[in-house]
Amino acid sequence: MSLEQMVAHFNRPFHQVERGLASLTLEENVVVAKFHGIRLESAFDVLRDPAGQTLGHQAQLRAFNPRGKNISARAPYAVALDEDSIVDLDRLIRTLHVLNATSQGLTGPLFLEVHPWHIARVPRDHGAVFESILQCCGWSPRQIVLEIADAAIQDPDHMVKAIHSFHARGFRIALHQRGIHDEELEHLLTLKPDIIQLGRQHLLAAEARADYGRELAQRIQRIQHLGALAFLDGITTEHQAQIAGWVGAHGYQDSIQHPPEETTVIVVPGLGNSGPDHWQTRWGQANPAYRRVRQRDWDHPQVDEWVEALDREIRRAPSAAILVGHSLGCITIAEWAQRCWTDIRGALLVAPADVDRRPFFDTVPLWPLPFPSILVASENDPHLELERAKLFARHWGSRLVNLGQAGHINVESGFRPWPEGEALLRELRTGALQAPSEALPMNVREPCLVE
Repeated sequence: MSLEQMVAHFNRPFHQVERGLASLTLEENVVVAKFHGIRLESAFDVLRDPAGQTLGHQAQLRAFNPRGKNISARAPYAVALDEDSIVDLDRLIRTLHVLNATSQGLTGPLFLEVHPWHIARVPRDHGAVFESILQCCGWSPRQIVLEIADAAIQDPDHMVKAIHSFHARGFRIALHQRGIHDEELEHLLTLKPDIIQLGRQHLLAAEARADYGRELAQRIQRIQHLGALAFLDGITTEHQAQIAGWVGAHGYQDSIQHPPEETTVIVVPGLGNSGPDHWQTRWGQANPAYRRVRQRDWDHPQVDEWVEALDREIRRAPSAAILVGHSLGCITIAEWAQRCWTDIRGALLVAPADVDRRPFFDTVPLWPLPFPSILVASENDPHLELERAKLFARHWGSRLVNLGQAGHINVESGFRPWPEGEALLRELRTGALQAPSEALPMNVREPCLVE
């Protein structure tokens, strides 16, 4: 089939399932998709071996709101109507990427992300539908590497079955290790992936200190010893590409053409505001450019009022925002994400207060956040049980960081300057890559739907 015929062929099922709210279009030999008014485009990062030679390509989603403004690739999942819609969206995105890879003459291996909710929602025969899509495009599962993020916090039995089904069809599997803790890596290796993708935190640590570089090299040797390959994500400088070779990585994602952009950090305190010794306050004192949400009443929170205050601060920001929430501030961020629509590049969510157990707000919003996020929790937080933190992370799409016996991660539990938290914030900020040139200027803002 020609590219035009393939677009028409796939449009029928997507159009039917989403009642006209999902579709594919061919524009000058480029395939674009629409999902509930959001425009979806494909981009491809080159994957290179240590010598700099091309190994394959990693598909990246570019998303634009109805006014043409570049938004986070997480945003389409946040507007899906239900879990079945997320499954449909996930297939739509991978179909979009395969069609554009075909148009560009890419031959694989092609790395494509699979949303963890998709895996959880499909009961069996994972990969069967996508295999038929590939066949129509002239591709084989052996040319595809399926990337699964946050596998460590998914149901392990279901994940094992899903990976086994993918493998049986010829797909290769890549799992992300977001953090640098060996416990997470060991769990991922028990799932028997073909590739472990090590997140930017590994790279940034190795760049900062030689002993961390040696630890990374040992981690890669461990991965190789158990029969998997190790790839580094998010190389943005030539020096980082050299580090990838020094530590023995089998490949790396070349993002050198995407320099980090300027971002504005907005601190979002919780109940009672963060006191003078709190890490949020100290961060603001050490970084005068950081902004801070101001509430009229810190002791008697009203959800609408708190969301409006956060929204005002976001709209005053001179550039795309990174949010730093603590306790009830995290729930305020989650509530804001359900109601508002503007450019957020990430959120650090520290010790969210479980408002389902304590009646500050109505309930905890459990839906994917439209931006990347890191959820930091502990094993003895009086306001959030660890299992609930894992639940929040799964639903929000957050990477979970467990600090162990760290209480509510506040002054009372010994967290004042908290340099480890600053490292997590740097990870979010350096992960905010430059938006495509066709995006509208940053001062174009969208309306907030606060009720």
